[in-house]
Amino acid sequence: MAIMSRTTAKQVLDDIQTRLPHEYSQESLFLWINESMKKIYRDLAIQSQYSFTTRAGEELYSLPDDCSIDMISHVTRSEKARSQDNPYDWGGFTELRSYLPEENMTVDGYFDGREGLLGLYPCPKDVRKIDVYYWKKPDMITKETDFIQLNDNYIDLVKYNVMSIIAMSGHNPDIELANEYILLYNNLVTQANEAKNEQQQRYPVIRDITKRNRRRRRL
Repeated sequence: MAIMSRTTAKQVLDDIQTRLPHEYSQESLFLWINESMKKIYRDLAIQSQYSFTTRAGEELYSLPDDCSIDMISHVTRSEKARSQDNPYDWGGFTELRSYLPEENMTVDGYFDGREGLLGLYPCPKDVRKIDVYYWKKPDMITKETDFIQLNDNYIDLVKYNVMSIIAMSGHNPDIELANEYILLYNNLVTQANEAKNEQQQRYPVIRDITKRNRRRRRL
């Protein structure tokens, strides 16, 4: 799904204020927009992959700027190590367990190394390939002129989620209204994912037709 937005944070906030008048601060609203964007990226499965190789005796490794520990889907490690005798073959890949802070680590896994670092347990003793699959982390909104990193067709997802938060906040939360916005959000997520799946299913058909046409031209 292409991320091409011409919608600014101010436009989103102005529309929310029109639909659901409130008195919440810009600081709170920016926080809710940013949390909403993380949720949307997960729900729409906007993923990326990052790979690196381990070094003997080093347990902490840097993550890319658009990735954080809480956005990781899963991590895999090659079953074979690279060496002079084996310079190319990584073999298969095994998924590593995710550990929570302070959790007792007993089997091979990964943990939050803090400050954008991924920790591996046990500490590597050789050179292996690590693949990190993660939900992309959108750029955080810090000012009204910032663009929302989301296809403009799905900007309403941000509005619905923020409005559901507003409806549930304060001394007199409106649960019924919040549920209405949550339903609208869920329906739009379903539509977006169905459209994405349909598009992905069409690609093999298009490629097959292209291949057949090329064969006919050769003949």
